[in-house]
Amino acid sequence: MVNRISRRSAVLWLSIGFALAVAGFALVPFVLEARSVASSLVRAQDSAVALKQQMASGDADGAAVTLRRMQADTERAHRVSRGGTWDLASRVPWLGRNVEAVQVTSAAIDDIAVRGLPPLVEAGSALSVDSFRPSDGRLDVKTLGTMAPAVSTAGDVLGENAERIRRIEAEGLVGPLVRPVLELQRQVEDANRSADAADRVMRLAVQSLGVEGAQHYLLAFQTNAEIRSTGGLAGAFVLLRTENGRITLSEQSAAGDLNLAADGTRLPDARLSRDERAAFGTIMGHDVRSTNISPDFPRVASIWAGRAERTYDVDIDGVISLDAVALSYVLRGIGAIEVDGDRLTADNAMSRLLNGVYVDHEDPEDQNEYFETATGRTFQAVMNGSGNWVKIVRALSEAASERRVQIWFRDPERQQVIARTPVAGEVAQPGSSPYVGLYITDSSQSKMQYHLRYDTRVKATTCSADRSQVIVVTTSFRNQFSGNPEKAPQSVTGRGNRTQKGNQLLTYRLLAPRGGQVVGFTIDGTDKPLASSDVTYQERAVQYGTLTIAPGDEISVTWRVRTAPGADADARYFETPGIATSSNDVKVPSACS
Repeated sequence: MVNRISRRSAVLWLSIGFALAVAGFALVPFVLEARSVASSLVRAQDSAVALKQQMASGDADGAAVTLRRMQADTERAHRVSRGGTWDLASRVPWLGRNVEAVQVTSAAIDDIAVRGLPPLVEAGSALSVDSFRPSDGRLDVKTLGTMAPAVSTAGDVLGENAERIRRIEAEGLVGPLVRPVLELQRQVEDANRSADAADRVMRLAVQSLGVEGAQHYLLAFQTNAEIRSTGGLAGAFVLLRTENGRITLSEQSAAGDLNLAADGTRLPDARLSRDERAAFGTIMGHDVRSTNISPDFPRVASIWAGRAERTYDVDIDGVISLDAVALSYVLRGIGAIEVDGDRLTADNAMSRLLNGVYVDHEDPEDQNEYFETATGRTFQAVMNGSGNWVKIVRALSEAASERRVQIWFRDPERQQVIARTPVAGEVAQPGSSPYVGLYITDSSQSKMQYHLRYDTRVKATTCSADRSQVIVVTTSFRNQFSGNPEKAPQSVTGRGNRTQKGNQLLTYRLLAPRGGQVVGFTIDGTDKPLASSDVTYQERAVQYGTLTIAPGDEISVTWRVRTAPGADADARYFETPGIATSSNDVKVPSACS
């Protein structure tokens, strides 16, 4: 035992001697200070979690106490980690980047605590989730207006510091720092997105809620069982009216009704551009149920709005769209609604709305009535302030991040407020980051996509001398239909005139980055000919074709996409939201970095 202790002592003293020889005696207080900084930042992080919960619940007094405690910790971390030994250490090779990461982190968190959070905490209970809860069909527009300055200030401060923290290259740090920095980047980015979204809501609230005059909005319900590029066939439409914060349901219609004018005559087709006709077909302008074959939601919404104005004989100020999956998310907070003897909940809504209704009701009129009732009663529950509003707000946020909730305003100024956010649903590539999008449409007039699942992997694999990249998109499609398709209702399988009953017949459209092109295409590893090489939309090449998947089968489809020369930034990937949880706006690290 004595020998073991002696060996330990020897190793210990050798280690200490080596460290002192390399770093000098100044390392000892530096290490102690680093531990103090780390402890302060951990306590500040715990306070931030508590503060978020207190503000959501309206505990203004508790939030004020927690903020003061958080500010003391962030001030200590910032003060200790600047100047003196820290500045010297930040210049040491390898060690410097780690020290600088701690300094940037401490300064950013302190700035958020000192400048960004106080206006929110001072706003107190007005900023709780319940402040967004309607009462008797009305939102308190005055309260929303008073919150706007605080939210705007917080958004600005969070945005500045999120950018500072985002620039830290966490993967290049020493091991123990990697995960904490990555987690901090995620938390601050989440907070920044939330503040940015709240700021946009405040900027839109007064006019959109009819304080300056009544407004009319078209609410579209998309059914993912018959997939379209933006989510699904628009099965039901609701006309909403807002005035002085009160939101009322004026009209409900089946999708086909928007093909008719107020006097019942067939409306002329919407005018399409040459690119739209080539990429999506003339049916986009002929039938509102196929308008969203285009993934470009602002364009889709403008066509829907134009039709609705002729059907309802009112001016449409905007369009709001949600799919059945989003509705199921909202039911997490509402609890349940009664529809045609069914008790719809978050657990069974998708199976009822996307399959059960077609199994039980072959008559399209009965199906439409079911959808209209489900949409209307969900809306009524929300506007009555029913349920858990923390869960409802989270549900809407989750649905928006998956592009299951999309919004369009006719007013260009309001549309600009939501531009380049997930709810805008744009496909135009605004900057240098290459965009790649995969969009799916049913081609068998069936409701078979309740049984469709797909998973996608995207990777930038090659960087060429001209700084173009090759991005590989691989999607696995699975047809999970089981049973005898001949015995299944025709309303589910389709008539079988385009493909055998039970098959998935899908049209895909892959939009390449602006100035780029699709250069390769395989199914299950076998090369296939490319189609539509000269079709473009929004300056993006469109490669399209059809896929057939038999019941129980799975196929793997790979597209090789080349970006334009010089398009060497990280790419972004988008896809049609299906039944399963879908990630959208996925960052794809550049092959050129």
